[in-house]
Amino acid sequence: MKTALIVLWTLAAGILLFLIVRRRITQAIRDIAREAGDPPPRAGDTPPRSPEDPGPAP
Repeated sequence: MKTALIVLWTLAAGILLFLIVRRRITQAIRDIAREAGDPPPRAGDTPPRSPEDPGPAP
């Protein structure tokens, strides 16, 4: 029983740490984009194509 509680607490702490780090990374990316003058990315946006990319074939 004690081992199960330790495992569950460790798992919960790992998930919480992951969520905190992920939020800080996404916030840092938004801040960098804002400083560069780029609009913040929206959900569902695709990354811009490079000038060398010819796009889909006709």
